[in-house]
Amino acid sequence: MKPRLTILLTVVCAVAAAFAISSCSGKAPKDGALIEGQVSGYDPSETIAVVLMHCSGESAEGIMRDTLKNGRFAFRLDSLTGENKYLVSLFRSLTKNYEEVLNFGPEIYLEPGAVVRIKGEGRYLYNAKIISPVKDQKLRDRFIRKMSEEDWKAQQDLAAHRYLAIDELYYGGEHTPEEADSLQRIIQQDYKSTQEVIGRLTRQELELLETEEIGAFALEKIRTQAKSYSLGKKENRETLLRLYERLSDDQKATSYGMETLNFLNPVKKVQSGSPIPQYDYVEKSGKTVHPSDFNGKWVLLDYWDRGCGACRLAIPELGAMSKEFQDELAVVSINLDKEKDWKEASAEHGIFWNDWNDPKGVSGSVRAFGTAGLPTFVLISPNGIIQRIFAGYEEGHLRRIFQTALSAAPEQ
Repeated sequence: MKPRLTILLTVVCAVAAAFAISSCSGKAPKDGALIEGQVSGYDPSETIAVVLMHCSGESAEGIMRDTLKNGRFAFRLDSLTGENKYLVSLFRSLTKNYEEVLNFGPEIYLEPGAVVRIKGEGRYLYNAKIISPVKDQKLRDRFIRKMSEEDWKAQQDLAAHRYLAIDELYYGGEHTPEEADSLQRIIQQDYKSTQEVIGRLTRQELELLETEEIGAFALEKIRTQAKSYSLGKKENRETLLRLYERLSDDQKATSYGMETLNFLNPVKKVQSGSPIPQYDYVEKSGKTVHPSDFNGKWVLLDYWDRGCGACRLAIPELGAMSKEFQDELAVVSINLDKEKDWKEASAEHGIFWNDWNDPKGVSGSVRAFGTAGLPTFVLISPNGIIQRIFAGYEEGHLRRIFQTALSAAPEQ
C-alpha cells in the first residue's frame, strides 16, 4: 500500500480549531507578512483545512494551518526567512490521520511588511485573484493570466478527480478486484489526460518566457523546463538556451540559474556493471568526499531530499542496516537540498551514518543514474562496480537486495 500524504503542522491564529479572520486582520508585522483569503465552493458544514507551506528548492514544508470559517482564512507571519516563495493549499479531513488533497497552489511571494489578499474558488484556487504589493507576485499573476484559463482549470479538475480515486483505492476499505481495476484505470487515464494538458500549458509557458519579464516565478519555470529536458524531452534545448541567456547575471548565479545550465548540459549515463564515477560530494565539515573512499566495502548510496515522503520512510531501515552490516557495508545518504535544508533535515531525522550533500542538487550526479525519481539507491561492490540502481522504497527491500548481492558475491 502506498503511504498517504499526511502533514503535521503548527496551528496558529486559531481558537478551538476555528479561525476568525479579524484576529489577524490589519497591518503586517514590519519584518513579516499578512495573508488574508476568501474561498468559495465549499459547504460551510465541511471542515476544510488551509495550509501555508514554505518552499525551499523542490521541497515545501507546512508552517501554518487554519480552518475555513465562512470561507475565510488568514495567516500572520511575524518574520520571514529563507526563500520568499510560499504555497496555500487546501485539505479535507477524511479520518484522524489522513487528509484528502483538494488543491496545491497558488504560489505566494512575500517580502517584509507585505499584505496579500487572495480571492478564488476552492477547486480553482491556483487561478485566484491576488492583490499584493510584491513585484514577484505581480509578475507571477500577469504570467498566469496570459495562459489558457480553460487549460489551467482542466488540469485542476483532473488532479481533483485523480486524488479522489487514489483516496478511494487505498483508503476506501475493501474492494473487489473489478472495483480496484476500475479505480486503477481512472487514475491512469487521469494521469494521461493531465500530461496532455500539461503539454499544452508547457508550450504556452515557453512562448511567454521568451517575452515576459523574468521574475522568481518565470525563473523557476525556466529551471523546470530545463529539468524536463534533462529527463528526456529533448526538443526544446535551443529555446531553453535562449531563455537562459535572458537571465541577469544575478539570476544566473542563483541555485535555479546554475541548475538550469547544469540540466542543459549532457551527463554521462552509468548503469549496472559500470565503475562508479568519481563524483564530488561534501560532508558537513566541508570536506570533499567520494564513494571510492570506501573501496574494499560494499556501498549503498541513498539520494534523497527533504520533501520526499518515500525518502523519509527509508530512513529507519538505512539506519538499521548501517549498524547491522557495519563491517561489510557503508551506507551513504546523499542529500540534494541546499546546505541549510540538508543540515536541518539530517538533524531532524537523526542521520548518524555517512551524511553527504551534492552541491549541484537534483541537477548533479543523480541524473547519471536515469531514475527520474527519489529516493534513488545505488549499490556498489567492494571493487567499485555498480551492482544495482533502483528508485522508490518498500519496507525491507533494501535489506533483501543487499543480502542477495552479498550471498552471490564470490568469496574473497
